[in-house]
Amino acid sequence: MIRLHTIVKYYMLSFLFIDTLSGFIRIYLGISNPLFNIGYWIRGPILFFFIIFYFMKAIKKNLFFGELLSIFMLLFFVLNTIIHFFFHASLNMLLEDVTYILRFQFLLFLFVFIKYRMDISENFSKRVIYINFSIFVLNLLAGHLFGLGLEAYRFEGTSKGMFQGGNPVSILNLIFFTYFLLDEKLRKQIIPLSLTFFNAFIIASKSVFGFIIPIFFALKRRALSLNKIIAYNIFTIIFIFSFSMLIDKSIEMYESRFGININKSIAAAEKVGGLYDNQTLNRIASINFRRYASLNIQMEESFSNSLTLLFGTSFSGQNLFWKKRGEFWFTNASMDFFDFFFKYGIIGTLIFLLLITRGLIKDFYQSNERNNIAIILFFAYSFFGGHVIDSVTSGSLFYYLLATMKS
Repeated sequence: MIRLHTIVKYYMLSFLFIDTLSGFIRIYLGISNPLFNIGYWIRGPILFFFIIFYFMKAIKKNLFFGELLSIFMLLFFVLNTIIHFFFHASLNMLLEDVTYILRFQFLLFLFVFIKYRMDISENFSKRVIYINFSIFVLNLLAGHLFGLGLEAYRFEGTSKGMFQGGNPVSILNLIFFTYFLLDEKLRKQIIPLSLTFFNAFIIASKSVFGFIIPIFFALKRRALSLNKIIAYNIFTIIFIFSFSMLIDKSIEMYESRFGININKSIAAAEKVGGLYDNQTLNRIASINFRRYASLNIQMEESFSNSLTLLFGTSFSGQNLFWKKRGEFWFTNASMDFFDFFFKYGIIGTLIFLLLITRGLIKDFYQSNERNNIAIILFFAYSFFGGHVIDSVTSGSLFYYLLATMKS
């Protein structure tokens, strides 16, 4: 008898290892066909077991409302795919839609199964974090020291290991930092915290500035500690005497590592003359220029057609829309909730939002500060950075934390 609970636990303990193997096969064996992707061969059967499980529960009328919503989401995905295949009649586009939907639906079933069918202990959650963090660190170190894997954001000298996406790697490092900083006494987490700082340097992502948020809550929570007060005063004295040197070093590191993304965005905005008449808005928008530009155009496209507004363009349809505009590298707004709206319209977006936010406020009150901050960071990054909630690399941890908040 297959125990789905056990399978899910083993998956959560190894999801980054699975992505490491998938990345190795794609990068060094040159096999990119989904049929030979080890991730599909592992997640595919689990998704099949999920479907059978919920089919049986539906027959017995033994479903939670959240699980029912996840089934509605699957039915809408299927309907959406059929509608767009009818219009495009393209097998390649059908394959793109199906593989994307299977990946996304796996994450949604994973979320509702953990939330409604499993009792997760704190010890198990710690194992999930520490085991996957170890795999994560080894990936980035191997990339940094030996040049293995891929560069982050295609910038020389950076690394994202065997993982395919740069944004999922960035948000995972931010979440790991948050977990270790807010978990226990600071002195017990010095080593993993130091590794997250080193990871941020290796990745060279703008998400490093997100470290400020968990640091703020850590200081607020421990502000009355005598040891912390002494440490703050010592740090302040050192900071005052070395202010100019710290500023110079910070600027140098920012320009050489983290500023490269922003400078590139500003150059792109200036090349086309900006997005707005107001130059201040242009400077702000230039930080994420391509996202705002594509967002404006796609939003206009969505509201100009009632069918697109209700059902979206599908995953492959959104890619096609941007390829027709000459955008072969970037084919989305890279802002998850907007991209989901463009792909699946108002109907799909409402089902999805109701599924993941139902009971969220109550869960925030019941959960601890560490998990709450992690979820807030996930939502913020997916809103402004993209490729988080639909990526199995980061999505597995996102939906796991979201499902276990009630604990």
